[in-house]
Amino acid sequence: MRSSTSWLTIFLTALVGILMIVWHARLDILSWIVIAVGLMFIIPGIYNLISGFMEKRDCGDGTQCRRATGSSVVASIGCIAFGVWMVVQPGFFVGLIAYLFAAVLILYGIYEIVLMAWLSKPFAMPFGFYIIPVVLIGAGVVILCTTVRTMNSVVVLLTGILLVSAALNWALQRMLVTSPSRRRGNAA
Repeated sequence: MRSSTSWLTIFLTALVGILMIVWHARLDILSWIVIAVGLMFIIPGIYNLISGFMEKRDCGDGTQCRRATGSSVVASIGCIAFGVWMVVQPGFFVGLIAYLFAAVLILYGIYEIVLMAWLSKPFAMPFGFYIIPVVLIGAGVVILCTTVRTMNSVVVLLTGILLVSAALNWALQRMLVTSPSRRRGNAA
């Protein structure tokens, strides 16, 4: 992964985490997140539908005509319909989003542990760097085992705090990995 992409990911993870911490007291924050995700389905669906009809294709007799493929139209309409459903009825998806946050926390924790234990073998990673990924996995399991209706703001706050700490942990790892004095042969 390129260094600029890595730092951009760290920045965006920290930004999303900070926004979730700042807005955790709003009872409807998960509904707004669902509406934003719904809009993220609607906009590409409309774009794909329009571009599918605007694209020129070979008509078979050597001329060019404008027609969309059936699969493109069905996928675009399905994407738009799903997005509209999420925007119109976000309450249905709030629980799903909380469980999605929990799954992201668990997968990100596992990813960090694998990254540090396996992919960073030429480098000496201090034991303290393994604490945050284990806490991420634990928090994800707690969110999965708790009903979302009772912990709406707690889910958002916990996810925000853990995203910020994961971004800081990742940034510290990147700085440590790029330091030539921390190689296994040079570590004290």
